Parts: sequence; structure tokens; C-alpha cells
Amino acid sequence: MTLDPVLSHLLGAEPAPLAAGDDPAGWYRSFHEKVLPPWQARANGDADAPGRDHFAHGLLGGFVADRPAWAMVAGHQAAVRRLAWERGGQELVPNGGIVAFCASEEGGAHPRAVHSSLRKALDGGFRLDGQKRWATLAPSAAALLVIASVGRDGERNRLRALCVPSDRSGIGISPMDLGDRKPSNPEVRHAVVELTAVPVAAGEVMDGDGYTDAIKPFRTIEDLYIGAATTAYNLALARRSGWPEAAVEDLLLLLAAAGALAFGPLDEPAAHLGVAALSRATARVRADHAEHWALVDEAAAAAWRRAAGGGGVAARAKELRRQGAWARLAASST
Repeated sequence: MTLDPVLSHLLGAEPAPLAAGDDPAGWYRSFHEKVLPPWQARANGDADAPGRDHFAHGLLGGFVADRPAWAMVAGHQAAVRRLAWERGGQELVPNGGIVAFCASEEGGAHPRAVHSSLRKALDGGFRLDGQKRWATLAPSAAALLVIASVGRDGERNRLRALCVPSDRSGIGISPMDLGDRKPSNPEVRHAVVELTAVPVAAGEVMDGDGYTDAIKPFRTIEDLYIGAATTAYNLALARRSGWPEAAVEDLLLLLAAAGALAFGPLDEPAAHLGVAALSRATARVRADHAEHWALVDEAAAAAWRRAAGGGGVAARAKELRRQGAWARLAASST
């Protein structure tokens, strides 16, 4: 699918927000029921490969969001669905239901920090045990995409990705204690996920390595998709508030650049560097547009300022990925 139809839609459709309460699951379900069906009917036949419409869905969700948090949800869920599709797990993802990506544990999401285990069971399936932390949207999720260890190969911790319904026996979800941290999007809640002898069918385990094929690429996919969905939200709000045409054009250019990256491989150094450059370009555009927020109603402007204040930890992670990309390029040229 080319990006032209969705960009034309963002420029021509009525920029009316979809108001569906304060619950992420309710808003996302309403988005799937009210926004996606007419879009899919219109775009039928445009897709040139399965799964490529995920990015467009993230943009559409951001465009109709009535707050930055829902734009974040739209981008995050588009990223999760792209990952599931690439790993052969698209049939495991509930239609219209939120999927929480559960990778991090007490020490992070690096293979050495992942202690949750997936062990073979006598019934031909598996049993899943462990604990996940900072599971984004888990309190609102219909399904969990979990990273777990299937054992060690020498020094290497072998990880796999799997997807199970959130109400499966043995799963406990409790709010994450944020301490003194003030969430930038309080509607997007995090959780601790307890996994105790959770039954997992063989068909619920996805293809590929859980680290190189799931955790690592998801970081870049998530950055790109959430950033683009947030820019689509900004574009809709700019159109509703009467921003100058040049400002809308700036936002359109950011979305076009994001789409160029999204439709290509996201595990190459060029993709990481492109995402880093896009992040800097987005920051410059937002700084240039600062005066236009006086045209926006105060509640929406305050929500935007609050959402824009987060991301410190993510910024450090992005910088490490940027440095790693340059290191990979240097190593490949020697």
C-alpha cells in the first residue's frame, strides 16, 4: 500500500475527534468499529502486501484521537500488530482488542534479564512462568505478547515470543507502582504481570528469536509508529484550530518521511539513523510551531504539553540505538 491515500485522507477528511470515554480499551474498540471499516472499504485492493496497512491504521487512529494518549495507543497497537504479523502471529491478535507487549523484567529486556520461562508440558503445549514489569497497556489488554526463555544454549539465553489472552488461567495483572514518576499520559497505564503455570498452546508461540526478531525491532517500530501517530494527531488539531497552511505542510512532510521508513526494513542501521533524524526533525518542527498553540483550546494545549514532557528514558535508549547503528556500519566497512 502506498502512503498517498492515507495522507490525502488526513488532509481532506473532517478532523473531528472520536470521543469514547477515558478507557483505552473502549476507545480502541470504538476506533476499530467506527473508523477502520469505512477506511478499509475505501482502501480495499490498494495493499500490495499483508500487514502494510498497520502504519496507516496508526495514522488514522492518531488523526481521530481526542487526546495525545489515544494517539499513543493507536501507534503502539499498530506497532504490536506489525510485529505479530512479521512473526506469523497475526491470527493470535484479537480484532479491536488491545495487546500488551510484555518484555521487560526487573533488570530490563536484554536476554540476560529475561527469566520468565516457557517449558514443554506433557499435553504437547507449554507452561509459562515468571513476572513482567512496565507492561504498557496491560491493565486494558485483551491479549499479552510475552517474551520468555526456552532455555540456554551455552551462554546464550534463547527467547521466544508468544501471544495469549489476558484472561488465561495463571495470569495476574496489577498496577505498576510508579513511585514519584508522573506519567505523561496517565490514561496509558503500566502493570506488573504475574505468570504462574500459564498454559500455552504450541500454535501460540511465534516464529523467530524473541530478542533479535521481536524485542530489538519492536523498539524501532514503536518509536516510529507512535511518533507518526502523534504527528497525525497534531495535524488534525492544527487543522481544527486554524494553523497556517505552512505548518500543516510541515507536519505532512514528517508523516511522509515516517512512511518511507515504515515501509522498509527496520532492522538495518539506515533505518535506526533515519528514525533518529526524523526525531530531531520533529523536535525542530514542534519548536517552530510553538506560537501556534495559542490558537488551540487550553485543555488540549495542556494535554499536549504534559505528553511532550515525557520520554527521558526513551530518549537515552534511542541515542544508544543511534550510536549502535553507526558502530555496525563502521564494523561492516572494515
